[in-house]
Amino acid sequence: MKGTRYFKTLLLIVLPLMLVLSACGGSGDSVNNRTDASPGSTGGDSSKKVKLQMWFWQGASFEKIIPEFNKLHPDIEIVPQIYKWEDAHKKLLTAMSADSGGPDIAMIDISQLDQFLKYPDKFYDLNEFGASDLKDEYLEWKWNQSIVGDKQLGLPTDIGPMVLYYRADLFEKAGLPSAPEDVSAKISNWDEFLEAGRTLKEKTGVDMLSNPYELYGAIRDQGDELYFDKDDNMIIDQNPQIKKALEYYIKARDMGIAGTYDQKNALQEYSAALNSGKIATYISAAWGRGHVETRAPDTKGNWRAAKIPEGTGNMGGSFLLIPKQSKYAEQAYEAIKWMLSPEQQLEVAKISGNFPSTPSVYGDKTFTEQGFDFWGGQKLGVLFAEVSKDVKVQRKGPNYQTVEDIINDGMQAVTVGKSEDPEKEFWELVEKAKTKLKNK
Repeated sequence: MKGTRYFKTLLLIVLPLMLVLSACGGSGDSVNNRTDASPGSTGGDSSKKVKLQMWFWQGASFEKIIPEFNKLHPDIEIVPQIYKWEDAHKKLLTAMSADSGGPDIAMIDISQLDQFLKYPDKFYDLNEFGASDLKDEYLEWKWNQSIVGDKQLGLPTDIGPMVLYYRADLFEKAGLPSAPEDVSAKISNWDEFLEAGRTLKEKTGVDMLSNPYELYGAIRDQGDELYFDKDDNMIIDQNPQIKKALEYYIKARDMGIAGTYDQKNALQEYSAALNSGKIATYISAAWGRGHVETRAPDTKGNWRAAKIPEGTGNMGGSFLLIPKQSKYAEQAYEAIKWMLSPEQQLEVAKISGNFPSTPSVYGDKTFTEQGFDFWGGQKLGVLFAEVSKDVKVQRKGPNYQTVEDIINDGMQAVTVGKSEDPEKEFWELVEKAKTKLKNK
């Protein structure tokens, strides 16, 4: 009886202490208390603020709207971690491979998306949280890019409809059409573009393009397919659009209307050339507006934008996904649903120029009425909204970036080395890519 009384007394002392310690429990993770939560739960004590680790890259501009989300959601805090574009994807791949260390919310670029989507079980199906109800808020082609089977693995961020940014003052000096509607009408195919480049070079000495590979990329992205078919077989050899892109790369190089500036590895030199007026055009997406403004601040007022020859393509754009490593999937979904709503995509567009994937906002005065001083007062939103509906979308495949890096780097060497045979070198690079994929 004495032992029983002692045990009861001890229990009365220890049990309250255990309850106190349990309520104060230490974190098993520097961001989330993931060790005591089940997938999709609130992570234990409902009185604790859920902290969501979010990975994205510079230029996405989510850090500009996250404070508002945190203010409106006192029980949830998004903790942003901002990386360089390439580092964000490498770090995520490492975390997915290790099954640990991943974020609650991950941003993935369309060029990288397929290498993650081939492991759909690594991410939550957002339909479990009601994503299917949001489908009509987004452009259909964009929405469909993150579907695997019947699973919706991501919500769309911005899109990248391609346009032609050009120096209106240099075009005018060369006697070329300079008003956006005239450029679109009179430089409507790539042969006319090359001839305009020839005239520009003769009259002003300015390069039409920073690099012939820029032209290759634009024409490549206007095709029905890229480097792989739906079964991930490499089809570069059979793809007529790739052959056309290479043909025009060679023409631009041989005509001497393109520079040798390397945007990937020598950004400072390229920026200086753009800012000093040595380059007259930039073929890019809607987000390219910020690129030009940042790289060429001294050229304010001289730029305009027009439709690119032979129809637009999509260059860039991303998705937000929720890795299965997150123990706070419901809260993470609430966060991405808010951040990617039409209202917030419009807000990001005002901040950075990233173009929304939610067409309901295209009628907003931000796009229909707002002119931009840097662009001579042009209402760029009208152009972006128009071309976004005609984007041709291709499947990239999980190995797209591996192949593109090999071709891009190799053709840059060809651009600089004038004695190189570009066609011979291109197909050798394709073979090099095939070999690397075989040994991967």
